[in-house]
Amino acid sequence: MAPLVTIVTVTYNSSEFVREAIDSILASTYTNFELIIGDDNSTDSTWDIIETYKDSRIKKYRNEINLGEYPNRNKAINMAKGEYLIFIDGDDMIYPHGLKFMTEMLHSFPDCGMALMRWWQSNVFYPIKISPKDFYIGQYFGHGFLGTSFANTFFRTQVLKENGGLSLKYRGGDDYIRYRIAQRDNVLIIPDQLTWWRETPGQASQILSNSLEGIVEGFNLKLEFLDENCPLPEEDRKKARDNVRYALAKLILKNTVKLKFRDAIHLMKNFNIPLKYLFDPFRNPVKIDPLDSYTAVRPKRENKNLIRFLTE
Repeated sequence: MAPLVTIVTVTYNSSEFVREAIDSILASTYTNFELIIGDDNSTDSTWDIIETYKDSRIKKYRNEINLGEYPNRNKAINMAKGEYLIFIDGDDMIYPHGLKFMTEMLHSFPDCGMALMRWWQSNVFYPIKISPKDFYIGQYFGHGFLGTSFANTFFRTQVLKENGGLSLKYRGGDDYIRYRIAQRDNVLIIPDQLTWWRETPGQASQILSNSLEGIVEGFNLKLEFLDENCPLPEEDRKKARDNVRYALAKLILKNTVKLKFRDAIHLMKNFNIPLKYLFDPFRNPVKIDPLDSYTAVRPKRENKNLIRFLTE
């Protein structure tokens, strides 16, 4: 029987934690999965630890040279046979009930390209379905639906492959693929506490997010997805661009006040911000949230699908 779910564990010098990651996956109450472990030519004992596992559901490989994070992830994606896919990296873990719950949730909403885990919210009773338009409204005018780990994303594998896998254009490509999928597909939002990701000092994602390079990349990504494929009408796209540019103007002025002239100049050159944004930096951005019409008394919920899910 073909596996319904593919779990991808990419590793690089993960010897301290990789056993915990693999053991947590093998302890899942849902068992119809394959585990693809892709070691990116670790120089420590990671591969030796991986080799000790003999479970028939495990497919493992070790790259002869270090490919880098996203090429290694794409290699595993191309090998995936499951209908659904999740990344549980070599220092992450998954709760025993997590895989079963995620699978049942996304299976109950076949028009959703992925499921994103999200924290408790008083005006939402999960799961909820978000259209491409509402997803983008949330990202550019509201609180957004991202800001979570890649281990908090449960993909429909075919949708992931149809979108070309993970882009090599950005060093932090986790958000890129989620923006891209949400251009055309509905997104399912489900409760969190299904996976656990580890924050370790010196992580590439943390270094990037706190660096000027990471800031530039994040703004470039948001501007890129306001193209002709964006699900927002042109008038809203214009307002969204304004929001991004005003946020950039505030950051440029903030760096200038802190005497970080090099950073301020770098941002100005990268984005060619018109002067009107710099002269009006404290203008309030347009704020819209697709969930604002719901309350703690009458939360957003998917009654029909939820009842079907609970009674099947």
